[in-house]
Amino acid sequence: MNNHFLPHRPSSPLPSRLLGSGLCLALLGILGVSIQSDLFVSPAVAQAQIPLTKEVSTQNLIGKWESELSPNQKITWIFTPEGKLFMLLPLPQDQLQVALEWRYQTDDRNQPMGLNIDLKKGQTVMTIFEFVNDKQMRIQIEGTNPGDTRPTSFNNPTVFKKVSADATLPPDTQIDEFDGK
Repeated sequence: MNNHFLPHRPSSPLPSRLLGSGLCLALLGILGVSIQSDLFVSPAVAQAQIPLTKEVSTQNLIGKWESELSPNQKITWIFTPEGKLFMLLPLPQDQLQVALEWRYQTDDRNQPMGLNIDLKKGQTVMTIFEFVNDKQMRIQIEGTNPGDTRPTSFNNPTVFKKVSADATLPPDTQIDEFDGK
């Protein structure tokens, strides 16, 4: 992992509600990010109980997705057509934007669909996702960890809203590149 661009800070102000879930804690633990916040307890998103739109394809995954953790905090994921997934770290406005780079694969043979997130070689999180419609999806993040079996049903899923079909990172974003080793 390339940490040379990350500024030294005594404590990280990352939104902890989402990061308290298994997937994000595991991801950040692998990356060596220190979290010192009482906000990282559980995802602060409503359980989606909305009927699914079956016409939406995995191609709709491409673009920028956000999940609101609290009124002033959100988590952003950007899925690219090349199989890259970037998680933008929600840092204070006066700091450079940082994006963690991972790889992803989808499996649409089952419902809900499978989503594999490769953090680095040998560290894959297998989870599930489904589109509620063309602008909203839910992903099972809570309770997912590298090496665990794929969940078969949703339990308090994180709801993401599509904010753009654009899969490019914001200007001046520092990228913590994928470690394929």
